[in-house]
Amino acid sequence: MTPRAPALAVLAAVALAACDTPTTLQPDALDDEAVAQLAEVTSEDATIRLPSLGSLLAASREAIREQGGNEEAVGHFRRAHRLALAAEAARDEGNLEEARALAARSYRHRLSGIVAALGEEAVAEAVSGAEAGLARVRNHIDGREVSERVARAVERIASHVEAAREALEGGEPVRALHHSLEAAEGIRHLSPRYVARKWIERATSMLRQARQAVGDTATDEEASTLRRAWRLLNVARDELAAGHPVRAVEAARRSARLSWGVLEGRSSG
Repeated sequence: MTPRAPALAVLAAVALAACDTPTTLQPDALDDEAVAQLAEVTSEDATIRLPSLGSLLAASREAIREQGGNEEAVGHFRRAHRLALAAEAARDEGNLEEARALAARSYRHRLSGIVAALGEEAVAEAVSGAEAGLARVRNHIDGREVSERVARAVERIASHVEAAREALEGGEPVRALHHSLEAAEGIRHLSPRYVARKWIERATSMLRQARQAVGDTATDEEASTLRRAWRLLNVARDELAAGHPVRAVEAARRSARLSWGVLEGRSSG
């Protein structure tokens, strides 16, 4: 990320002053690289607070600890972990459709666990963060020429934001959280390499925490799971180095899911 630092600094200043900058001073078109830099600045802006699954899981774990336990949330996270392991086993056997279905069920349980641990206020904050992120992106690209890929991506982001708000107001917090996270990831994915780097950082942190949690007392299942998480993390790093950020994200996500399951099991056991 170091080579982009000057460009990001300039873009950050432009983003903060956007409301005061005359449209005539802005270029008529934005190439994909400029949009990617905008996505990175937006993602890192603390005033926007784009939601992320990793930070919500960490907050849930802390809330469960402070509450002295939360049977509903812990139950969801344990089911999520079992389903994630089953998804990996299905993938190893070549049953990709079954693996995707199991991973989707695992994801739904994780979202349900977050809602049970943090409450609907956290969901409302996630929806607001997604809305703020979309507003920032639109403020910079509306009326300017962008690639078809970017235009389609922004349309998808907007549809997720709209669905998130509708679900929140309709009393469906899990659905609202899902669409908020999808919108936030859509914004981040305007810079694929940024997403890959962040997921690798997250997976590395999760693995480190899980190893510390088990110490020298890892069960056979935990040890096997952490070895798999480590292998997947190395795959993610190799894919990113080879210029395949989408593959890197997939491997890093799988690694993080496995490490999180071990970590959650230790913290709630």
